Amino acid sequence: MSLDFQECPFWDFSIDLYGRKGVSAACIALQDRHKLDVNIILLSMWMGYSGRAVINHDTLINALDVSTRWNKEIICGIRAVRLSLKDNFAPIPIGDSEQLRKKLLALEIDGEHLEQLAIASTITSEPNSQLDQTLRLAICTANLGLYFTHLDAKLIEEDYSNVRDIISATFDGINEESVNLAMQSFAAI
Repeated sequence: MSLDFQECPFWDFSIDLYGRKGVSAACIALQDRHKLDVNIILLSMWMGYSGRAVINHDTLINALDVSTRWNKEIICGIRAVRLSLKDNFAPIPIGDSEQLRKKLLALEIDGEHLEQLAIASTITSEPNSQLDQTLRLAICTANLGLYFTHLDAKLIEEDYSNVRDIISATFDGINEESVNLAMQSFAAI
């Protein structure tokens, strides 16, 4: 039985961005170092990219309320089982455990999709495609800054490099000067 997902621009954006060069590795590195939810990073980028307002405290808390329990109890649990299946569980044939691992990956992705639908339902601001790219980029960095501040994350050099990779991929073709300015703004948060 497969799930019948409703249309979700946030999900479409996330799938596109996550598939771009360097983004999945950057997101996973940030997730592993800070125990954060990649979906909130993607939300931060989607809101800015689409010209929505900067995430305010209440919006962030609403999104985190949705994500915290679901991500920690469901997604992380599925992921832990999937990752443990990389080990050899003799006498279980490797081919069988690999098949199960692939099914768990599909289940994990469906769970991420459900989480994003729920998070998107908490967003009330409207997109503004007319907003200047520089302002949209500033919204992205402000959103990320708010999330990392909420986590009380102590950022290291690799974190800044990961954020740079995500920003550069989000605004494909953006000039280096704009990225540098955005990173200075992000580092000041």
